[in-house]
Amino acid sequence: MRTIILSDLHLGNGQGYDIFAGETALPSFLDSLASPPTRVVLNGDTVDFLMNEDPLELQVERAVRQARALVSAPSTATVFASLGRLLAAGGEVVMRLGNHDIELALDEVQAVLREALRQPPEIASRLLFHRGDAPELLDVGGARLLLAHGDHGDNWNKVEYAHLPGPGAPVSARAEDYHYSAGSLLVKKLLNPLKRQYGMRFADLLVPDFQGAVMAALAVNPSAVRLLFQNTTFDILWQLLRKSRMPLSFDPNAPGEEDLGLSQKVDDAGLTDEERKELEEVMGPSPVSFGGDEAELSLGTRIKLARAALGSYARMQRLLVGQSGKRYFSLEPTEAESREAQRLAKKFGAGAVIIGHTHAARWKQDAGVLYANSGSWIWLMRLPSPEAPDSDWADFLEELRTNPGLEPQRQQLAKLETRFTAVSAEPHPDGGAAVSLVEWIPSEGVIRPLATTRVSATA
Repeated sequence: MRTIILSDLHLGNGQGYDIFAGETALPSFLDSLASPPTRVVLNGDTVDFLMNEDPLELQVERAVRQARALVSAPSTATVFASLGRLLAAGGEVVMRLGNHDIELALDEVQAVLREALRQPPEIASRLLFHRGDAPELLDVGGARLLLAHGDHGDNWNKVEYAHLPGPGAPVSARAEDYHYSAGSLLVKKLLNPLKRQYGMRFADLLVPDFQGAVMAALAVNPSAVRLLFQNTTFDILWQLLRKSRMPLSFDPNAPGEEDLGLSQKVDDAGLTDEERKELEEVMGPSPVSFGGDEAELSLGTRIKLARAALGSYARMQRLLVGQSGKRYFSLEPTEAESREAQRLAKKFGAGAVIIGHTHAARWKQDAGVLYANSGSWIWLMRLPSPEAPDSDWADFLEELRTNPGLEPQRQQLAKLETRFTAVSAEPHPDGGAAVSLVEWIPSEGVIRPLATTRVSATA
């Protein structure tokens, strides 16, 4: 049976936070897989439980309510209906957990998603849910393929599986003990309010680099970020500059403020001492103002912050814009990605390591190991070239300031793009697995191979 691996769909609830771009493309892609029967593995972050106003606490009743809101949204409902048709045609569907959908671990949430398939119980029951605390090992033609979402190597977004209840969980796991990651905390406390109150849709497209998203918002609208921090318990100067206006505690048992990872982004910006002082003065406490006289960051400081904020996104997506305007994506992984793939392959005896999480399609075969990242089905944002002059970045920031919601008719520099990718694996006629990175072209209704190789059978 052919296997298709997808990840990071981020199906939403239709309440203004959605970043899923494949409302019509994904159902048509899934329908094309019905014959012959296909196994589809959704490798984490299939649905997004963070895009709502609810408290960041794991409660069964709340998770069920969130799940019902998700599957009721038209774009999500059509995808689940197509998954149901794929199962009815004899296929298989496996959902693995990611850091945005840890609620899928709960039996009650799984029941809601099975109902959304619109199939009889005997078919819906074949939708399987797998935890992500161990990799999935698939045998395809005798080749061993390792699947993992990828959050295991991301300290800011790592899932706390030891306390996550549900089938297959440790006996001691309880919902009330589960602690969400710093990345999830940033989404709830800062990114969601930035979208809700200031329309900054662009910030969501930078995930999983949540720190970069906050810093990009800071570069676009410093006042908005400052006001949001004032409505939280976080110390903005400590988070940005490791300076605190709060009295220090010498009690070793006193809980400290959680590090959100923002200060490293500020350090990466390479601000001068004067610019760091400026940032401190603008973002620090000041007397109440009636508007119009608040200090603002200089354009030069904002450009440096923007370059640092968007640098990770640019490096991961490898979206380059030449003078001709033709764009392309590089599939070459970073050294860190390659090292982790080699480590996992050696530990688990796999010939291929297939990851998601970063939203960036990847492909490389090295030292007998294939590393592939299946990419994402969310909107992607075009950036200025890394070598672009400050004037281009200034224009880009101004467009984000005036069009933070990325309304299509107003896009000139910050344009949205899509790239619907997946990994395909099937038995090779000569043994082992034929593995491909593919792209779905909705306008043509075809699957276009981007890269293909043979993974040898395990000895």
